[in-house]
Amino acid sequence: MTYLLLLIFLLSLPNIVQAQQLIMEGKTTVKYESRQYKHPNLADVDFVERTIRLTGTAPLSAQTSLFLRLGHQSYSGDAVDSAKTAIDQYGLRWKNARTTVTIGSQETYIGASGAIFDNSLNVGEGMLHGIDIRDKRGRNAYHLSGGRLDSALFDDNQSRSFLGMEWARYSGNIRLLVSYLRIPDLPTQADDFTGFSISSPIGKAEWLTEVIHSSAPTENQAILLGMKYYPTKQQTIKLIIGKLPDNSVPKGKSSLGGYDNGIRGFQLSAMHALTPSNRIAVKYSHVKTITGNIPIRKTEIEYTQLF
Repeated sequence: MTYLLLLIFLLSLPNIVQAQQLIMEGKTTVKYESRQYKHPNLADVDFVERTIRLTGTAPLSAQTSLFLRLGHQSYSGDAVDSAKTAIDQYGLRWKNARTTVTIGSQETYIGASGAIFDNSLNVGEGMLHGIDIRDKRGRNAYHLSGGRLDSALFDDNQSRSFLGMEWARYSGNIRLLVSYLRIPDLPTQADDFTGFSISSPIGKAEWLTEVIHSSAPTENQAILLGMKYYPTKQQTIKLIIGKLPDNSVPKGKSSLGGYDNGIRGFQLSAMHALTPSNRIAVKYSHVKTITGNIPIRKTEIEYTQLF
């Protein structure tokens, strides 16, 4: 189905361009990352990552559009992956004031801040091929996502089925979120992951508590405590403290969620918007592995430009 949508987009492209309906948006980032492992048998890593995302959207009606994204990512220094350039997202999107339905190759997330699953940083590969539905009715919000995950996410190069569901309940400014994810045959000894989180703003800050439980027999429960603080409209400071045992969140070649498996510690980040179209962010992670107690220090400096 997703390849059929890609073919429809490409065949329609000449008519779309001629009608001046093609909307182009871009995002480029340059990130420096340093990883220090504080262990005699583990070498430190320093590299620069360059990423370009170019998205074209073609409206078919007031509510329906086709989309396509070209992604590129390359490295210098101690490269942690090979360079990639590919059309990685494409499909059909229908949206009204309450509901958004996306069919095709896409990114999605499950859990508060994507703690259970988040492939939004993937470029060139690692997408979900399927359907994503988001709906809000009164104080309730619903999210259903299903399909197959790209085989590039797994060591055995086999795609996996994916089913994610979420229900959020809003009471004033407080949000209660219940999340569920099923991915079979993972190396984490678990197929099912369930998350419970609660979040609320307090003045210029917002706090979050999340607990994740998996179906694995051991090392199956994670906890995350976080706070965001907004000193000004242009600045954000975020602190996350957590413990994520190996089997508590899904894992392929690496973590499939927004944080690494098998660690405990904290992550502090700060973002400053220089203009509406560019920003700089600094992130520092101070963690230890749960197994082996190996200290890891990670520093990231990232510049983002929208165009």
